[in-house]
Amino acid sequence: MMKQRKVVTSFLTFSEGADDPTGQGNRVLLFKRSNKVNTYKQHWAGISGGMEINDNSPLERALIEIQEETTLSSSDIKLIRIGKPLNIRDENNSIIWKVYPFLFHIKSDNILKIKIDWEHETFKWVNPKELSSYNTVPNLLETFYRVYLPNNVHLGLIDMFTDRSSGAQQLVNKALDIFSETIENKSCHEYSQCSKDLYINYLNIGWHLCEIRPNMKASTLYAIISIMQQCKKSLDQNLSMDSFDNQVLNIIKTMKIFSNDSEQKINTNFITALFPKFVNQSLHIMTMSYSSTIFSVLINFIENYNQKALKNLECSRTLTITILESRPLNEGAILGQKLLSMLPQQDENIIIQIITDSSCNFFMPTVTHVLLGADRILGHNGTVINKIGSVPLALAAKHHGKPLYIVSRTDKILGEYDNEKIEENDSSEVTKIYGDQWKDNKNLLVRNVYFEKLESDLITGYVTEVNSKLIMPKDIQNLWNERKSLESIFDDLEEEIQYP
Repeated sequence: MMKQRKVVTSFLTFSEGADDPTGQGNRVLLFKRSNKVNTYKQHWAGISGGMEINDNSPLERALIEIQEETTLSSSDIKLIRIGKPLNIRDENNSIIWKVYPFLFHIKSDNILKIKIDWEHETFKWVNPKELSSYNTVPNLLETFYRVYLPNNVHLGLIDMFTDRSSGAQQLVNKALDIFSETIENKSCHEYSQCSKDLYINYLNIGWHLCEIRPNMKASTLYAIISIMQQCKKSLDQNLSMDSFDNQVLNIIKTMKIFSNDSEQKINTNFITALFPKFVNQSLHIMTMSYSSTIFSVLINFIENYNQKALKNLECSRTLTITILESRPLNEGAILGQKLLSMLPQQDENIIIQIITDSSCNFFMPTVTHVLLGADRILGHNGTVINKIGSVPLALAAKHHGKPLYIVSRTDKILGEYDNEKIEENDSSEVTKIYGDQWKDNKNLLVRNVYFEKLESDLITGYVTEVNSKLIMPKDIQNLWNERKSLESIFDDLEEEIQYP
């Protein structure tokens, strides 16, 4: 039986001159292996080392190897990116190396601290475009480009990671725009020889686009998987790289059209499922944060509400939409502003009301419908991952006997969540309104958790694009069972790479 060994490979980059606007680095550090090592003597490499039994993670081992081989500590470098592992078979067909790639950036001030050990005889800073001209250890180029991405992708990932106002669907649109731009720029052609290489490199970029915001990745994952599944089928056509690019771009355009169609279906199903008949009574809808799907259904509902009210001249009902402001960045207030900008002028029957998150229970007695979007819906039981504050809102609704509906596309349905870390962001978002006295106090801990789980027993039903009626957790499970195998496409990134 072939042995498998786990190793880490780290690349250090730095920014030389003013021609690196991205901060990813425009020079990569190569080490020439000495004659004292057992394998690949006199070959150029990154910083590598085998995983040991007491290592808590590949990242821990990567930092240890960097310190041992360069004397740089974790404070001297900044982690830019962790890549999906590669499986590389050695030249004797006896070992499969599972390689965990890492990309770190070093400030120029720390370059002089680098001191190599016996494993290397020298090192050199190299333009990444020149890597292919060096005699390197096997598959160093493939390993490097798992973590060193085209500049527009690197900048796009930073934008997605730091974006605190966009909903999950807006992040999908950003991801698809980044993907399209990469293909149009032919950024991956520099290190691809054929359409199969492009497929792997695009799949790798897609994986990073999904993983940059794990708690909000469901819709992005569904879009990327759908695109790459179709791309994979075209590999049998032996297309040129340009033809393959054109096909991928067409698939992305079709995906965007499909996305718009899904939005219209949800708008229609929202009214059909929750408001099948015109009733001459006032309505009070409560929601929180900002969801592009919630915004869309509310605008569409307001238009229909006004049309039906005009046909019934004796109608005296009012529509109140109460929105929790959603601290710390007040995305709910943004939703309120956008709704106000779309309202008919001087329509006194429609009120947009913004309240603090903690006051939802106070206003709940007059509420008729509670609406929430979803960043993820767990396929096995319908539990929803959504903005922090969703659970208190749901508990208030349950206490007062009010129905709570999830309004979401089914591309938010994804698998288990147990092994993923809930996103927590910089505490300064919370403390910036407190004043300077809250800074640099060792006895103070301010937490800024962004998401939480809303169990399905607090949910009345789900409004989606697939059915004009409400669907239930069992329907969610059936949808997930139909599509969960699609995620395995990323396993293609771990297919064995043969020693050249």
